[in-house]
Amino acid sequence: MKFKVRAARKEDCKDISRMIMELAVYEKMPDQVKISHEELERDGFSPNPFYECLIAEVPDEHKTKDGKRSAFQWVEKQCVRLQLSVLEWNKPSLDFYVSKGAEDLTAKEGWHFLRFDGQTLDTLAKEAPKD
Repeated sequence: MKFKVRAARKEDCKDISRMIMELAVYEKMPDQVKISHEELERDGFSPNPFYECLIAEVPDEHKTKDGKRSAFQWVEKQCVRLQLSVLEWNKPSLDFYVSKGAEDLTAKEGWHFLRFDGQTLDTLAKEAPKD
């Protein structure tokens, strides 16, 4: 499949937001989405952006039936690694990524993915040493 990768533009944020929600629905976690397209615009397209995003544009024959595009997001400009989180029950996606050459680090290296959010993140921030 041919595709073109380009830097995301501010006007892509509604599509990015939609795809985040579609993925969350697929993963049975739509209540976990806490970011809006307005926040994506603010955080990614300010003078000091928190993230950068790449868009993979695919030809029309590879788009979904409703004409939507695919997107891949990387945090760093010079991406040397793409790390994915795949839910345990999502065997089709896991098998797909492994078939493309991804390594399952859960089995290979025993990594645990941890998250702070909400009150625990606030508490952690308050406990940090002050300069």
